[in-house]
Formats: sequence, structure tokens, C-alpha cells
Amino acid sequence: MQLDHSKGASPLYYQIKDILKKSIENEEYLKGDTLPSELELQEMFNVSRITVRQAINDLANEGYVSRTRGKGTTVIFNKIEEPLTRIMSFTEEMRIRGLEVSTKFAKINIVESNKIIAKNLNILEGQEVYKIERLRYVNGQPMVFFITYLSKNLNLPLAEDEYTGSLYELLVKTNNISISKVREYFEAVSTDERLSEYLEVELGSPALKRTRISFDSNGNNLEYSVCYYRADKYRYMVEME
Repeated sequence: MQLDHSKGASPLYYQIKDILKKSIENEEYLKGDTLPSELELQEMFNVSRITVRQAINDLANEGYVSRTRGKGTTVIFNKIEEPLTRIMSFTEEMRIRGLEVSTKFAKINIVESNKIIAKNLNILEGQEVYKIERLRYVNGQPMVFFITYLSKNLNLPLAEDEYTGSLYELLVKTNNISISKVREYFEAVSTDERLSEYLEVELGSPALKRTRISFDSNGNNLEYSVCYYRADKYRYMVEME
């Protein structure tokens, strides 16, 4: 494989890390597979052992591989796959998989609804709504940025630390109301400066945009959320018969 040795190019170890990282994300190497040895990678890229080792160390630090003496370098990365079969909060979905969920930050404000927000919450344009922004991590890695709008009739708390866990659990706790139906849309987008910073990816990286409109048991519009997932770490699965 040819590396870019030109002036101004990324360091060689970084280029190697990036090549191996993309191979893992594209499932050329699956979880449990062993990467080529350091010697094989040296010959493959025509670089020094130190360069290869630095690339592998970076992959290990980012959670893609694990190094074990006598066993080599094993792939541990696996995209989080969410089946679209039932209504579930992000927190609950991660708990089921035994993954640690944390919230980097949570913000709540009261804003006036624009035309799009009003349409999706079935309210009049200009009515006040809650706007909740949250950056969620999984196993210490940024995974998804949520922007959620909820009707001000819900009378939600304005303390930001109330929004570090499951929003759906909070709705049950504060309003005794739960989600009974959702309508969702998925599309591919490129990250802007803000998303790139939040998700810790390069500007213009692919992200999975998920738009959710939720309804309560009476069919009332309850939630309008726009969520941006790291496309290199998250995907959805649909199974039909």
C-alpha cells in the first residue's frame, strides 16, 4: 500500500492508522479477527517498526483493537446495531447491550417554535417549547448529539442535571406520560463545524441523521427530535418477513 510521503502530508503512522481504521469500520476485519503482525505491516507499508507500533497504539487508544502479548493485535471494535423493532430510548438500548452511557453535556431552554417545530409538534407557530440539547457518550466515546423539542404544556424541570439520563424515563416521572408510537426518518449528512467538534470527527465526515416524531397513547404529538450519530460507530437494522 502506498503512503503519501509528500511535504505537508499527515505523519506516516497516522496514515497507517487511518487505513487500518477504515478497514475495520468497513468490516474487512471483524471483531475477534487478528490484524497482520508488526513485521507484516512494516513490509506492507515499507516503514519502521516504531511507525507501525505508534499506529497500532493509537488504534488501541481509540478502542478499535486490543494488544495481547503472544496473541497479537485483536479487533475489538463493533458498530452498535439498533434493531428497529420496538420503541426504546437510547439509554435503554445501550443498557441492554451492557454498554456504559454518559452525558457530556445537557442544556434546556424555552424557545419560540418555528414553522418546522410547530408542524411536528402539532402546535401553533410561535408557541413556546422546551429545547433540549444533549451530547451522549458510549463507553467514553462520543456517539450521538440530540436536539429535542417538547411542548411547554409538559411543565418540565429546568435543571440541566435532570437530563443526563433517559428522557423517556423523565417524562414518566414528571408527567406520567409515555411514548406509544413513533415516526422516524433516516438520512445521511455531512458534519458541520459544530457536529465535528461534538462527535470528535473530521469536518465533513458522514453522520446518520435520525428525525423522530413521538406520540402519546392518545395520539397527541409529544416529541420532535433530530439526532446525529457517528456513522463510523452506529447503524440500524431492519428485519422483515
